[in-house]
Amino acid sequence: MRIDGPVVIALDGAEHSATTLEWGLAEATLRGADVVLARAYQEPFETPGAGWYPLDGGFGLELEAKGYLADQLEHESARHPALKIEARVLHGAAVPELRRLSEQAQLLVVGAGGPAGRARIGSVSTHLAAHARCPVAVVRGADDGAPDVPVVVGVDGSASSLTAADVAVREAALRKAPLVVLHARERIADLYTRGMPVVALGADAPVDADDASQQPANEVVASLRRENPDLDVRLEVVYADPVLALVDPERAARVVVVGSRGLGAFRGMLIGAVSREVVRNATATVLVIHDNDTD
Repeated sequence: MRIDGPVVIALDGAEHSATTLEWGLAEATLRGADVVLARAYQEPFETPGAGWYPLDGGFGLELEAKGYLADQLEHESARHPALKIEARVLHGAAVPELRRLSEQAQLLVVGAGGPAGRARIGSVSTHLAAHARCPVAVVRGADDGAPDVPVVVGVDGSASSLTAADVAVREAALRKAPLVVLHARERIADLYTRGMPVVALGADAPVDADDASQQPANEVVASLRRENPDLDVRLEVVYADPVLALVDPERAARVVVVGSRGLGAFRGMLIGAVSREVVRNATATVLVIHDNDTD
């Protein structure tokens, strides 16, 4: 994962852009990173019988995009004199253009496009969470900076989740926040089928010698504590569907960190089902870590 590239903040001028911008600038300040404010535009096309061609209607989309970014650049440069901020207009479809820009970035920040729920999240955010070439933060709201609210990372023992745990350590340390390593052991439907109660196990619950499902999480937490003795690392093991556990509205989180693919993902998938549903349904900002982020 790059740590020397800029933080790219994707803006589209919609209502959520203000929150996305605020979150991205705060993250860049924590990281000491340069900032690129990016906006993509694409001239509308018509499709007559002969094929595609651009409309020549003087829509002024490029001028509008440049003017919008110029205003944001002037305003935020004055508010954040310590940050190096530049603006970049991208001519083309948002997903491929932002993906290309992400190749040299340490973080891509996008807005969720609405409240939690698949019907409201923007398709651009969903596709970039899967296809970007760097970690992607899908912003739901501003980070209020509460020091007692943790960074939460989901761990299932997969290589992707272990990489996510390492990234979550950095995010927690930057914020001087606790880190909660969350391990969901079973799906709720499976437990009900077997007549087992849905319960939460206490932090650092003892490992059952006959139950290997908790062992990976305990090993991850032990390793993180050894390597980060000044960080408050907590283990939470729950009987729950992983998505429900991570998006639980009663679970306060400054950031939820997930790996792009868990143990159940098929080889070749860009993003697993759990990560996709967490991005769609979380009430907190979600940071998605891809397999290629460590290349």
